[in-house]
Amino acid sequence: MNRLEFMDALESRLSRLSSEERDDALRYYEELFDEAGPIEEQKIIDDLGSPEDIARQILVDNGVEPDGRPQYMIDDVVSPGQTPPPQAEVIDSGAQNAKNNNNIVIIIIIVVLTFPLWVGVLGTLFGVTVGLIGTMFGLTVGVTAAGAGLLAFGIAGLFSVPQFALIFIGAGLILISIDILLVFPLIKWLIGLVPKIVGTVVSAVKKLTSSKAQPAGR
Repeated sequence: MNRLEFMDALESRLSRLSSEERDDALRYYEELFDEAGPIEEQKIIDDLGSPEDIARQILVDNGVEPDGRPQYMIDDVVSPGQTPPPQAEVIDSGAQNAKNNNNIVIIIIIVVLTFPLWVGVLGTLFGVTVGLIGTMFGLTVGVTAAGAGLLAFGIAGLFSVPQFALIFIGAGLILISIDILLVFPLIKWLIGLVPKIVGTVVSAVKKLTSSKAQPAGR
């Protein structure tokens, strides 16, 4: 195969590219031959390999999926000091994007299939938390009412039975103090726990459904 046959074969296999892309690719190889000269023409052809492999590589680099994948790396034959055109780099971005898309589809399927499970878990956690809040609120109301009642009863009996009145007043103050020091902070903590649970679940779902494209290697 000589230079003319090589370039004709390459051009015929790049027909799926636009005229501008095809001309850029062909111009690059014409420059290779011109730089090598007639004496090194056959050596360049041997180093480049078959036009079929080169054409497949150029098609891939320009986003056109050929039949099969080229193994030839154009950087191996670029002359010193000469910068290859963009299509001379082997970039596997198409395959990587396809892999990422497949991963996203798989993750979405998993999320859909497990929807009843993790929604049930979320509902259970939310229900338990709300139940605890309700229980603590009821306990607070009961303890506060009992403390207030004892306090009022003790104050009312200060002048009739002061020894018992002081006991009731003390017991009432103790119950009210328990509400203020223990129950109220616990209710506040439980109320703050609800958005944290929801935020954790939402964050987990976002992590499952998000995918970062990996940089394509050469």
